[in-house]
Amino acid sequence: MHAYDDRPASVRPAREGARRRVTLDERVRRVLLVVHRYVGLVLACFLIVAGVTGSVIAFYVDLDAALNPELLRAEAPYAGAQPLDPFELRERLIEQLPSAANEQAVILHTEPGRALNYWVDSREVFVDPYTGRVLGSRTFGDVSEGRKTLLTFIYRLHFSLALGDVGVWIFGVIALLWCVDCFVGAYLTFPPSVRGGSSSKSWLSRWLPAWLIKANKLFSFVFTWHRASGLWVWGALLVFAWSAVALNLSDAVYRPVMQSLLGPDEDPAEHLPELEPPRAVPPLPLRPALGVGRRLMAEQASGRGFEVLRELGLHYSPEHGAYAYTVESTLDISPRLAQTTVHFDADGGRLLAFSAATGQNANATFTNWIVALHFGSVRAGGIAYRAFVCALGLLVTALSVTGVWIWWRKRSARVGNVGRRRARQTAGVSGADQSTSVEDALAASSPARNAAR
Repeated sequence: MHAYDDRPASVRPAREGARRRVTLDERVRRVLLVVHRYVGLVLACFLIVAGVTGSVIAFYVDLDAALNPELLRAEAPYAGAQPLDPFELRERLIEQLPSAANEQAVILHTEPGRALNYWVDSREVFVDPYTGRVLGSRTFGDVSEGRKTLLTFIYRLHFSLALGDVGVWIFGVIALLWCVDCFVGAYLTFPPSVRGGSSSKSWLSRWLPAWLIKANKLFSFVFTWHRASGLWVWGALLVFAWSAVALNLSDAVYRPVMQSLLGPDEDPAEHLPELEPPRAVPPLPLRPALGVGRRLMAEQASGRGFEVLRELGLHYSPEHGAYAYTVESTLDISPRLAQTTVHFDADGGRLLAFSAATGQNANATFTNWIVALHFGSVRAGGIAYRAFVCALGLLVTALSVTGVWIWWRKRSARVGNVGRRRARQTAGVSGADQSTSVEDALAASSPARNAAR
C-alpha cells in the first residue's frame, strides 16, 4: 500500500511513467531461465549418480581385474605356453558345468594373462584358457555377492539405477531432458539482443565473457565457472546425453528421430527368418561351422574392402537356426565393441546377413560412433580418451552440484528481498497513517485550509 501522489504525471519520476517495453528476447530468456532452473534441479541428483559411476566404469575392465584377480587373471603355467584349442576349452567347461552344453558357442580369442568369460545359466563364468579350469562365477550386478560384483553393480547403477527396466526408462527420460537442457543452457549464455539493433562490439566479442571465469567473489566464481565449463565441453555433454537416449530409449525416441534425419538404420541381422519351433541342435556342428564362417567373412572382406584383425567368437541361435561368426575388423570403432559379423544358416552354410559397426548406412555409423564415445571405447583414443571420459563424469557431477548451489543462493536472496520489502511496506503503511492523523488535526484548526481543500 502506497500513499497517493497527486503530482502531475509530467513531474513524476520517469520510472513511474510509461514502463519500458519488454523485448521478445527478454521474454524468451525469462522462460528459458525458469526451464533451465527447474529442469536442472530434476536432473541434478540423477546426473550426480551418472557422473560418479561413469567416471569409475571408464576404467571398468582394469578396475574389475584389479579387484578380482582370482577370477579375471590367468597366467601362463610356463614361458611360451599356448591357450587350449577353443573347442577343447568348451568340452572341459561342459565337464565341470554340464548345462554349458546348452549354449552352442565357442570363444576364439584369448588375451595373455586374462581369463575367458562364458555365460552359463545367466551367470558369468570365468575359465583359465591354459587349463580349462573354472575359476569362479558371479551374477552380473548382484551386490549381495560382495567384492566380485561391485564393479558390475556400479555398471547397473550407471544405466538403470539398479532398478531394471523401470530404471532404464527413468534414465532415458533424464537423458532426453538433459539434451533439451544442453540447448537451453547454451542459449542463456548468448549475449542479449541490443536495443536499437546495433552495437559497437561484435556478437562474438560480447559472448566472450561467458567463456571466462571471474574469481573476485565466491558466488561470482562459482556462477561463472558453472557457465564457462558447460560451454567448454558442450559438444561432449550433448554427445553423452543423446547417446544415453540411444541406449535407454532407442525404439521410443532415438530411432524415429534419427531415421527422420539420416534415413533408415536397418540391420540385416534384425530380419533373419525365425524357426517354429526353435531348433536346439544345429545340423552343422560347431567345428565345420567355423570353417564356413571364415570363408564367408573372407569373401565379405574382399568384396567390401576391409581387413579382419582378429577372430572373436562363433555362436548358434536356435530361434533362427543360424550361426553368427564375429570378428574385429577395420570397420569396427573399438576392440571392446567389435561387431563385424556374418550370419549363415546351419543347414548348408548359406549367407543370410552381414553386419558391421560402420560402412553400411549413415544412421547406423553415427549411432555406433556416439555409443563407442559414450563407453570410452575408441580404438584411436586409448587410455587418454578413457581418462577424458573419467574427467568428464566428474565435471558433470560438479556442474550438477554447483547448479543446485547457485539456485539455493539465489532463492535465499529472493526470500530475503521479499521479507525486507514486506517490512518496508509495513513501515510505510504505519508512517502514512501517522501522517494522515497530523493533517486531519491541522485541518480542523484552520478554516482557511479547510476552504482551500
